[in-house]
Order: sequence, then structure tokens, then C-alpha cells
Amino acid sequence: TVTLKLWPQVVTGHLIGGFTTFCTLLLLFLRLYFRNRDIVFSSIHMRLWCQRLAVLTLLLCIGQVILGGWLTSNYAAMACVKLPFCSLENITGEDFYRGFNVMQRIGPNYLGGQLDGPARIAIHASHRFGALLCLISMAALSILLWRDGRNMALLLIFIGSSQILLGISNVYFHLPLFNAVAHNVCGALLIGCLVAINYQVKRTKAVKGGQENKR
Repeated sequence: TVTLKLWPQVVTGHLIGGFTTFCTLLLLFLRLYFRNRDIVFSSIHMRLWCQRLAVLTLLLCIGQVILGGWLTSNYAAMACVKLPFCSLENITGEDFYRGFNVMQRIGPNYLGGQLDGPARIAIHASHRFGALLCLISMAALSILLWRDGRNMALLLIFIGSSQILLGISNVYFHLPLFNAVAHNVCGALLIGCLVAINYQVKRTKAVKGGQENKR
């Protein structure tokens, strides 16, 4: 990160590495201390739907974290200050190509970013669209979990809502440092929450007649 002068690929990779380390440690903690705290599902079908949706939601949020890292490393957080949507009237496919060009050359000092305005708007708009997909997926997962795993559902609702509000606040208040840091921390907590949910829904293989069959 330092020697390559904030090269976006390295900065984004550094963020992903930090999140991965956190989630690996969390998963180890769950395996050691939460062996007997599984979600007891009311039906096999409910468990299967929760499992699939939990995986999808986790993958969407991981993609959103990567988008957030790319947005930050290219200094595109303030490329669009309109709420709730960015104006894409003058944005072309070429702008998206430049915005997500991972073949940026090594050498320039990327402090402040090297991309032009439209390319940064393309990145910012993609991050907002990703947030919408994550919100829909988290809401659906919370609804499925509400009956059999209400505590996890409430935790997901709280952390997910906080993350969305922090993201909006970043734009509305023009990226105050404390808010930006809180957005990153809450993002890590959100991914951790989804890792915990996936761990719990996968431990119970099936539920039938009030009895659990575990892997």
C-alpha cells in the first residue's frame, strides 16, 4: 500500500484481507464455543430456503465490501452527492469500463485518485445499486429467520440498518472521518453476522418431528 503509492488494487486487497482475517477468527470462535446453540427450524424446507438465502446474502455483501473498497481507493465517495440516486444521464459504458479497470498502471501516486468525474460516478452508482440488492436480500433473510431464529434476525436487521444509515450519512454529511470509519467497522460486523448465520443454518441438516439431525 505504501510502496506502490496507494495503488487501488492493493488498497482494496488490503481491505479484503482484513475482513477475511476477521471472519476466519470469528468462524473459529463459533466452532469452538457455539456448538450447541444451533437454530432449530420448524421444517426442512424452511431450513433449506434459509441456507440458500444466507449464502446468497453473504456473497452479495462480500461483493458490496469489494465495491466499497474500490470506491474508497479511487476516491469516489463524494463523486455523487445526490440522494437517493445518482444522475447517470451523461454516463456511458466507457465510464464504467474506466471506473472498473483493474489494469491501472503501477507508478503514479494515487493519493486523491486518477479517474475522471464520470468514471468515479459509475463506481459510486454501482455501490449504491449493490447496497439496494443487499438490503433486499437481508430483508428477505430476516423474514425467513424471524420464526426460528429471531435473535439472529434482529441482529441482522440492526446491523444492516445501521450500515445503510451510515452509508447515507457519508453522502449527506460529506464524508466525516468518524462516520467513514464507523461505516467500515459496521461493514465488518455485518459480514461477521452473516458468517455466523451461515454457520448456524448449516449445522442443522434437517428437522423432522422435533428432532435434529446434525452434520
